[in-house]
Amino acid sequence: DVYLVGLEELSQHEEIDAQLLESIINEIESSRILERAIVADKNTNIIVDGEHRYAALKRLGCRIIPVIYVDYNSPGILVQSWHEGKKLTKKDIIEAGLSGKKLPPKSSKHMIRSGDGLLHISAIEKKVDVPLSMLKRGLTFVEMKDVKTAMQVELEDALPQYSKFLSTELVDVPLLLDEKTNVLLSGYEAFQALDLLSVETAPALKVDIEELKIRPAKTCSKPIAKEVILNAGIKGPKLPPKSFEVEVKQYKINVPLKNLRTNHEPGAPRQLKVYNNTLALLHEGWPTPLVRLNSLSTEKRSVWAKLEGYNPFSNSVKDRIGWAMIKEAKEKGELKEVIYEATSTNTGIALTSIANMLGIKTKLFIPKHVQKLSDIYLKVLGAEVIRLPVGLTVEAVSQVDAEAKTHGGIHLNQFGNDANFKIHLKTTAREIDEQLKSVGLEPTCIIGGLGTSGHMSAISYYFKTKYGNDVKVIGVQPAPNEVIPGIRRIETGMKWFHQVRFDEIVDVKQEEAIKGSISIARKEGILIGLSAGAVVHAFHKIAEEEGVYVLVFPDTGYKYAEQFEKYFENYPDQQLGFEATP
Repeated sequence: DVYLVGLEELSQHEEIDAQLLESIINEIESSRILERAIVADKNTNIIVDGEHRYAALKRLGCRIIPVIYVDYNSPGILVQSWHEGKKLTKKDIIEAGLSGKKLPPKSSKHMIRSGDGLLHISAIEKKVDVPLSMLKRGLTFVEMKDVKTAMQVELEDALPQYSKFLSTELVDVPLLLDEKTNVLLSGYEAFQALDLLSVETAPALKVDIEELKIRPAKTCSKPIAKEVILNAGIKGPKLPPKSFEVEVKQYKINVPLKNLRTNHEPGAPRQLKVYNNTLALLHEGWPTPLVRLNSLSTEKRSVWAKLEGYNPFSNSVKDRIGWAMIKEAKEKGELKEVIYEATSTNTGIALTSIANMLGIKTKLFIPKHVQKLSDIYLKVLGAEVIRLPVGLTVEAVSQVDAEAKTHGGIHLNQFGNDANFKIHLKTTAREIDEQLKSVGLEPTCIIGGLGTSGHMSAISYYFKTKYGNDVKVIGVQPAPNEVIPGIRRIETGMKWFHQVRFDEIVDVKQEEAIKGSISIARKEGILIGLSAGAVVHAFHKIAEEEGVYVLVFPDTGYKYAEQFEKYFENYPDQQLGFEATP
């Protein structure tokens, strides 16, 4: 691999021959490119071969240089002297590089073993042909919000890069941007990965698009003009995935992931929250709280609840996906005047609330068994509500899809829209990790309900990627023939569930879920929804005496008055304040 390295990071071990230096400077200035990378030791950053090219770039005002790293301690690398009778050791080279007491010009000659013979180490110096202008600009750090993307990216193409960045905590791929417009030319998978990691800045190389060759990707036969790419980035809509490729060398970098994020010190003064518009209540209000549940915690076990009911519109986790699906559809130029969606309540409220701000209408299809309060909430917001004779929300998807196509609307489809998974990977999962870190903890177990499977699948992907099997992820579903609003059984079909790893799936009855909600209300003072109550019951079934547990509470309990009322009719003693044991 060829790495782009800041000149200030490297050390020389030899003095420079002035005449040779001038010759190389003239050659580079004439061609406007650096043809070959230099070689350096990966452990010390001491230049092994290419001292004069390094010095030439320094004189020319360059900031970076292409480097091939080697392990100088390897027995496959030998050091000799250009001068007869003079002996050099690797120790001499290292001492000269670290001390600044350089050897005379052209002292060392480095060789590598090749079969039964030896080759000069320059044999591994790849031809790179890096434009001098790029070396002078160097690696820049641009605000993610300032990068203009001209092309869509499939989630499955970005996830490998995301996993690599997250697990190594290093970003090794720079973005390639047009210098005048900040339109992204290459590095789309890396950009999507960085976006999912919620970084504020990205490492980038800036070039003049006119100096590059653009070709259609293998999946696209039509050539794409540079003007089309720039217009797609500046004005939109975005081009389909893999529409074009840039003919450019692939360079590596080494930038710590933490350097791309704003440093929020634990214990820093909290900002007073003032918002310029109601939509900002959502994404500027994140993270939602993570609170310790003292009633479930012990000296050796801490239990934390992620309170998604603090989202402002539906008071649920669904605000995240409502915003993400609408935002992505808008960016793709696919948003229509009417949004069609199958919902059991929360997604419908979230979509309608956000759509209202954009002047868009919603037409919502909800199953027959959903509580009547849902119709009232949705109609207050202005949604058109249609009840369907289906048992599960997901069973209405094909009908909703057909309705949207017939009437020229857009069906966002929370059950199959990757914006669902991505927003939880980008926000919910990372929030939990960083919130626990702020109090010096790492999770040992995370428990959450399975509905679309979006939030728990993303949480599983994040934590399994970063911590491996050190973190257990438990999914919660209704027991057979049971109905718990917001969650369903995995055999009903879940897009993301089968793409990630869950350690266990726990079955819960509706009555057990209600008891879980009541127990938290009476011990912790917060009213949580029934799917959250199911998570509480699952915790009691699998909890061990030690560990750090996170329970994801998707919403509040205010929408489920009918279920609570029916429960109290069946168990009148419970409404008098007696203990509700999950």
